[in-house]
Amino acid sequence: MKGIEDEEGIAYGLVAVLMFLAMASLIFICLIPVMNNITGVTNDMAADGDIGIQTMGAMEWGLGLFAAIPILALLGIMAWAYIRALEERGE
Repeated sequence: MKGIEDEEGIAYGLVAVLMFLAMASLIFICLIPVMNNITGVTNDMAADGDIGIQTMGAMEWGLGLFAAIPILALLGIMAWAYIRALEERGE
């Protein structure tokens, strides 16, 4: 019976990873139009000279962070899965 419980634990872990990836992807997809709108407004303001270099630098940093969301999500779920596997192993 212990082997069945171990396999069920693995299956639940895989389902949790898949659900996390699906939800992170959905959130990222929903935020893309918002970031595109913010980028468009910022570019228009920069063309008019209404914002400074520091503001453009902050905007570029924010876009870089937004682009890193999928990588951060993958690293986070991999770390969670690794820690969960160690806990299940009893270490």
